[in-house]
Amino acid sequence: MGTIEKGTIASLNTAKNTARVQTKAGIVTNDLVIPWHLRGGSGNLVKGMEVVFVEFDDQTGILLGRADGNWGFYFTAGITAAGDVKAGTVSLQKHTHNYTWGHDPGSGTTGAPNG
Repeated sequence: MGTIEKGTIASLNTAKNTARVQTKAGIVTNDLVIPWHLRGGSGNLVKGMEVVFVEFDDQTGILLGRADGNWGFYFTAGITAAGDVKAGTVSLQKHTHNYTWGHDPGSGTTGAPNG
């Protein structure tokens, strides 16, 4: 059985991908695993940050997320895809839009995106 709690990061060990968290009661946990999606720049975890974690009866545990709900990862460079990208059946390179937004009278569609 485990207990889900909220606390603040007391220390980080990036070499082991673990953190120790101080609970609201002032108790510091043993090393808790930092999952891959919260490591490095993805989580931007820092000492003093509020996090949500689970600690198990055997004193092991894992961070579940930042208490502010943010992921922390931001793309700083352009993303390049070879070929067309699709969401379902909608092509990023070939999709069009209807003129129904009130900007243009009548019916019809736009041309494909430039790019």
